[in-house]
Amino acid sequence: MRKVFIETILDYSNNNQTPFLLTGDLGYSVLEPFKEKYPDSFINVGIMEQSMMSIAAGISSQNRKVFAYSITNFATFRALEQLRLDISYHNLDVCVVGVGTGFQYGSAGYSHWAVEDLAIVSALEKFRIFSPADAISTKNTVIDFLNNGGPTYIRLGKYTKNLSEVSDCEEIGLHIRLFGKGKKIILSHGSIAIKILESELFNPDHYSLLVFDEIPAVLDSLYLKVFNQATSIKVLEDVVYTGGLGSRVARFLVENNLNKPFKWVGVNGRNIRSAGGSEEYLRSRELGFNYLEDLFKD
Repeated sequence: MRKVFIETILDYSNNNQTPFLLTGDLGYSVLEPFKEKYPDSFINVGIMEQSMMSIAAGISSQNRKVFAYSITNFATFRALEQLRLDISYHNLDVCVVGVGTGFQYGSAGYSHWAVEDLAIVSALEKFRIFSPADAISTKNTVIDFLNNGGPTYIRLGKYTKNLSEVSDCEEIGLHIRLFGKGKKIILSHGSIAIKILESELFNPDHYSLLVFDEIPAVLDSLYLKVFNQATSIKVLEDVVYTGGLGSRVARFLVENNLNKPFKWVGVNGRNIRSAGGSEEYLRSRELGFNYLEDLFKD
């Protein structure tokens, strides 16, 4: 996904104004092709993410689109004030790219987990939030920012396998894909979505998976038809409940008086207890040792 991210920017730059790319001293083996081709549009700011966001805002104020690339928790938690005052408040064309979603930097410990970032950036409602699940959606989200600009946040995972390689899908809205044709609806986003499709429990005749490559602030009327036909609605995400996709779904169900069985599997931030480990080990610890079985259980 990271390789596709940089390839998409390079392809765009062949026929358009080159965006700026800032990094907080990471991205080695990923960002070099852009740095070598467009050295005047690349800055390694160093390990000071707060300053990087202010620099990105300053460059963007001069009518340039800017990407600011860092590990997710440093790009959001550490630089929150700059995201709020420098980028969001002024409605600038800055795309904050956070690499390593959920527990992907699990072995580095809690300081590197990205389970609260969605909640935090959701509070800055001028930001569009993307959580691509594969390489195809990564390309589409980067192109969206390059074409439309505005304060943007991309949660960029590690994997390149495309969901369409596992199951056929259709686009039912902008940055929303539907897999399966069953009336039991599951919603997810980001790198964990592939776990649902690859599960032996996912029967496309009984289940439908909605993958949100963009996390909307509020679900729109498109989902009335989808949810009205559902016999149950479930959400799986490897972030805390506060501010997650599930909170948007729950709000939508309440506001539209949809009385449907609802299950939400996520991270309980009050009970985080693991010290470190692999991504899947930490998912089993924080989502539940049998989180997939729990998700599919009626």
